[in-house]
Formats: sequence, structure tokens, C-alpha cells
Amino acid sequence: MSSRIIRGDGRVQKLKVSSPGGGSILGGSQDHVMDVEKQAFEQGYAEGERIGKQMGEKMVETVVKRYDNGIAKLVGAHKTLVEAMEEQTVRLALEISRKIVQRELTIDPDIVAALASVALKRVLSHQSITLRVSRQDVEHVRAAVTAANPAISVKDDATLERGDFVVDTAQTHLDGRIASQIETIGRALFDE
Repeated sequence: MSSRIIRGDGRVQKLKVSSPGGGSILGGSQDHVMDVEKQAFEQGYAEGERIGKQMGEKMVETVVKRYDNGIAKLVGAHKTLVEAMEEQTVRLALEISRKIVQRELTIDPDIVAALASVALKRVLSHQSITLRVSRQDVEHVRAAVTAANPAISVKDDATLERGDFVVDTAQTHLDGRIASQIETIGRALFDE
């Protein structure tokens, strides 16, 4: 398998040396080498493309997982924030309600007597009824309750705030304190 260059009239010529089978070694081999090179290039290109695609898919998969984790964390943070805001809103509304009730009681002290009278109607059949109220409300409440039912004992209680009342009987205890009522409303709102 060799070729020789023959120099002649100033031109360089390639001499094709034939193989024992009769074909040209150089010409056939060159086409074959080019075909092999082309096939090797195509295989290498396809393999590089396949590896690049795999690497790209892995990178995209990693980014998508990070994105999904980030979205899940944001959803959790949003839910926690909304729940905290709802709770704070309810607490604020309850505090505002308490302030409004206190203001109304300052403006109209007869409200306590009216509320206590409603509570007393529930226990009229009970024995030895005692109504405890704050020192600020005792005179208004005593006058109203004694006029309606002189058998009910009205006492002042230093532990109660303006607007609060407690009904004690031999059979039951009714808590009419404003704080207790607002707390009950809060528990209902918080589903406790």
C-alpha cells in the first residue's frame, strides 16, 4: 500500500498503486477513510448532543425542583401570614368592642341594670338570688332591681369593673362580666 509521486513535466502526479485484488489502494482507501471520519464525526456529534441534552435536562430538573420548593415555602409562609393576620384582626375587633361597651356604659349607666334584669329573669325560680355588681354601678342597679324584685340581694364587688355583674343562686352561677363575654365570643371566633 504505497503511492509514489512521479515528477514529470513540472506537474506533480499521484500514482495509484493497485492492490493485489485489482482495486486502487489509495483511491478506495481515501473514500473509505472519509466515510469512517464522517461516520465518527456524526457519532461523536450525536453522542455529544445526547450528553448535552442529558446535562441540560438535569440542570432544568434541578432548577424546577428549586422553583417548586420555593413556591411551596412561599405558599406556607403566605398561609401562616394570613392566619396570623386573621387572628390579630379578630383580637383587634374584640378589643375595640370592649372599648365601645365601656364607653357606652359610661354614657348610659342604666345599661347594666337592663342587662342584669335580663339575666335575673333566667333564675327567678331559684332560691337565694344574689346580684354582685361593681361599686360604680351598685346604686343604679340596686334601685332598678329592688323595684322589680325586692327579694334579690344586690351587693357591690370591688373585683368587678364598671358594667360587670355576677348572679349567684343556690343552683347556679351566671357570669355577666364584660371580659368573660368578650372572651366567649373570641373562643367562638377562634373555634377553640
